[in-house]
Amino acid sequence: MNICMYSLYKIVVFDFDGVVCDSTDECMVTSWNAWEKWESRKEFRHSIEDFSINEKSSFRQMRPRVRGAGEYYILRRALNEGIIIDNQLTYDNLIKEWHDFIEPFKKVFFEMRELLRNKDVDEWVKLHPIYGNIITIMKNLQLHDQLYIATLKDKKSVQTILNKNGLNIQDNHIFDQSQITSKIEAMDKIRSINKCNKSDMVLIDDNVTHLLQPHLNGYDSFQTSWGNVPQEYLTIANNYGIEVISKENLRDRMKLIE
Repeated sequence: MNICMYSLYKIVVFDFDGVVCDSTDECMVTSWNAWEKWESRKEFRHSIEDFSINEKSSFRQMRPRVRGAGEYYILRRALNEGIIIDNQLTYDNLIKEWHDFIEPFKKVFFEMRELLRNKDVDEWVKLHPIYGNIITIMKNLQLHDQLYIATLKDKKSVQTILNKNGLNIQDNHIFDQSQITSKIEAMDKIRSINKCNKSDMVLIDDNVTHLLQPHLNGYDSFQTSWGNVPQEYLTIANNYGIEVISKENLRDRMKLIE
């Protein structure tokens, strides 16, 4: 892709996990260690190789529904108790039932993430393979001051992964879990900073539950099809008129031109 390309949108906002990179393996390792600490056990796993095929499969099936670090409590407890989460309603009901544990678990999760990252940052970054040519697209957007990231991941992790992949994004262009609780909040804050219209902005996310409010409030919003996106999310997106995009047509839908 030509490095001189820019978007006809004034601002392009990317989610991170599941859009820019596949963080499933890292979240599997981190959440497992967080659960062990939560349960006052001392066993520690350092690598994805420490997990069985069945453990990997079960985690990957449910993981796309997680919307933030604290919600790994839902996933880990469900796995521990043999609860199958195969639709959004079941997941949302468990969030209501176990709500009080989410915020405390988030703190343990981030402690374990920092421990793993500090132990061997290069190996930790390898747990986040980048999707296709996403970094190249982001570099183009950054050159024209059009790139933002809105994520419920922590900013240090985002910056570490991007830096190791050759992209140094400005600190004030990343809105993380310490600054936002929803994507509509992120979009409104970014719009206020840039003094632009909603029609000048677009949000790209792999979790349709993040896209509903922005879409209904007038922001262009795209549901990604790559990665481990549940079919249910694609159906919901279609029902609400949210366009589903692929890596192949990402460039066109972002209105990238030379």
